[in-house]
Amino acid sequence: MPGERSLQEAIHNRLTAGDLSFREYMEIALYDRELGYYSGTRSPVGKAADFVTSPSLSPVFSFALGRFIREFLSRSGDVVSQIVDIGCGDGTLIHSLCAEVPGPEYVGVERSDPLADLPAADSRLVISNELFDAQPFARLVRRGGALHELTVVGRDGGLDWGERAAGEEYVRYFAERGIELDDGQFADVSLDWASLYADICRVVPRGLIVTFDYGFPQETLFRSRLRRYGTAAAYAGQRVSRDLLANPGRQDLTAHINFTDLIRTGEEAGFTTLFFDRQAKFLLSLGITEHELFKPIDEVRAESLAAGVELLEQRDEARRLVLPDGIGEDIRVLVQGKGVPAEGWMFQRKLF
Repeated sequence: MPGERSLQEAIHNRLTAGDLSFREYMEIALYDRELGYYSGTRSPVGKAADFVTSPSLSPVFSFALGRFIREFLSRSGDVVSQIVDIGCGDGTLIHSLCAEVPGPEYVGVERSDPLADLPAADSRLVISNELFDAQPFARLVRRGGALHELTVVGRDGGLDWGERAAGEEYVRYFAERGIELDDGQFADVSLDWASLYADICRVVPRGLIVTFDYGFPQETLFRSRLRRYGTAAAYAGQRVSRDLLANPGRQDLTAHINFTDLIRTGEEAGFTTLFFDRQAKFLLSLGITEHELFKPIDEVRAESLAAGVELLEQRDEARRLVLPDGIGEDIRVLVQGKGVPAEGWMFQRKLF
């Protein structure tokens, strides 16, 4: 494909001046304005694309968030409230929420949009769905007591891995958090996790920040026995791969995030952590099972065999958001608030 060859050429041209950190490679492969993975006209999200997200999987996700938005508005009082989706992509989530709960101002923000340009509002509910795991990250490994950073090099006309001493910023990252990697253990870290979250905190003088993403608190994320080779992965055609350098510009690259970075950043900015747990628990607490797709099967009627098959598929997709082996188990939800009640929210209900 001409586009693929052009991106390969762009990467190899950069390599003539020396190796690239994996973070730099990822920035080119995903976000090059003309040739990057996210720059094409084809959406990578959806059942017929490379991967699914909760909003694209089932409308019950927006149904549950709609209940959450209504509660937020009712507890915000008589002020100008705004619902913001950061990393909105093709707008699937923000448009479905607008249809679910008409009334408040909805704003979709893309990665390149300055948050400071948001329209004025007294209270904000900021939502991000798989925003942080798409931030360019470094691949690091501990060898012989020293921290090394993996790089991308050109070799035999293709791309390969190299290594160099890790920069002081990454050495400091682990030291300040008291994290010690085992010898030979890999880790994937983005310094953008905390800085981006700090930017979000600055535009929420009052309200809630709700983060849906793949990740763990740091004591779990960097546990060698569970994740000795890190969490970096590539996605294409609904399949996961560990070959991160294959087909640049034609596969998504991602890694699980350190939620402790976000929690601490928010609390340092004056936010209170109201919820941190699995997405399934969050959605169940909001009453997702009250949607018609969760009705008992004997109460469901279909007009035809084809409609019945489609309905069964939709019911299965809805359940993937909350069943133990589905997406609802893998994604974590962090809710932090400032200037709002700290208790009494639906999502804080005990289910059992």
